[in-house]
Amino acid sequence: MKGTMNNLSSFVGLGRGALAFLSFGLFAGFASGAVPLGNSNVQIGGFLSQGYIQSDGNNYPFEDKDGSFDFREMGINASTTVGAHLRVGGQLFAQRLGNYGGDKVKLDWAIADYNFCQQFGIRVGRVKYPKGLYGEALDLDAIRPFIFLPMALYNPILRDFSSAFNGGMIYGNIPANKAGSFDYKVFYGKVPVGPDQGVADFLNNAGLFAPPGVQVMRIDYTAGVQVQWNTPINGLKAVASYSYLQNLFTSGKFIAFPVVDSSLKLDRFASPTFSIEYIRDQWTFAGEYQPVSGTSFVTTPFGGTVSEVKMNNWYVSVARRLNDKFEVGAYYSVQDNKNPPAGSPDSANYNRDWALSLKYELNEHVVFKIEGHTIDGVYGIFNTTRNPNPKLDNHTNFFAVKTTLSF
Repeated sequence: MKGTMNNLSSFVGLGRGALAFLSFGLFAGFASGAVPLGNSNVQIGGFLSQGYIQSDGNNYPFEDKDGSFDFREMGINASTTVGAHLRVGGQLFAQRLGNYGGDKVKLDWAIADYNFCQQFGIRVGRVKYPKGLYGEALDLDAIRPFIFLPMALYNPILRDFSSAFNGGMIYGNIPANKAGSFDYKVFYGKVPVGPDQGVADFLNNAGLFAPPGVQVMRIDYTAGVQVQWNTPINGLKAVASYSYLQNLFTSGKFIAFPVVDSSLKLDRFASPTFSIEYIRDQWTFAGEYQPVSGTSFVTTPFGGTVSEVKMNNWYVSVARRLNDKFEVGAYYSVQDNKNPPAGSPDSANYNRDWALSLKYELNEHVVFKIEGHTIDGVYGIFNTTRNPNPKLDNHTNFFAVKTTLSF
């Protein structure tokens, strides 16, 4: 973290010329109330956000060193209830993060949810992924001050890969008298993957595949469980999640001999996550820890190698509502590669991210945010076709602004 605090003042300099963008969204000031759509049993909603981002040092989290307005999200959802126990709904979603996403409209989630009783329900379809505190709440931008959730656990490049799966879930709430209550979720399904997704660049960055990178991707299945303890202390909850991907397989042209293929397979890639959140008065405190592990099998024309994948990801955050219009937040996010390649420099195996955010609520439908980051280390920073960094710097700052309209 050498030099980290000395670079905090550079946030504003990175955003010079971008502050005018904060005026974006004023057109939406008319949105002082929701307009009913359909009958009273149908709920329709959505969001539209536009942002600006600029970094120095490296292109991170996507290509933005020259400043970029290619930073937006759009979603529209609808849901309804049928009788007393069945709910159905879905959401269409599109995003652009530099060269990722491409504004392509995709089915984000779509479920049929039958709740038999408080203790037991079944959810099937394209189901939101229950991981950590915010895995199922990625779209609730208006309720938090941060533009980017801590990227040690919630990297936006992975959204189209880690936000939902095709399958099923059982869930329920079990009262525990004076001990509070417990929410549980058990799930199984498939994760559709392809070379156009952001997750491919995590593998393209390994130096195994020739440009443009991964050509084939597939996963056998994903499965996991989550238990949330709603403690008897008002505002305090603790969450334990465990999920894994079985046989993530990728292949592409071998970088040293591009006329033949090479492959990489991750066998049972596991992500246990331990989380805690405490809300008291105008304060919100949170922290999460995620030790990731798996076994990597690499096959090239010259043979195969086996190695262990081990990462420790964690963060701590704090947010404070100042009044009915303003909220501030800060976090410290860490990623560590615990099994680095032989001879790699230290800075290639860690990422230390300090973030500071400010949110302003124009009204109940429109919010503005401004955020600065200062980062030491280059772990998780790509040098790929879609996110070029031919010469990585050990330190990066970036500055972002964002406007979100929710309806």
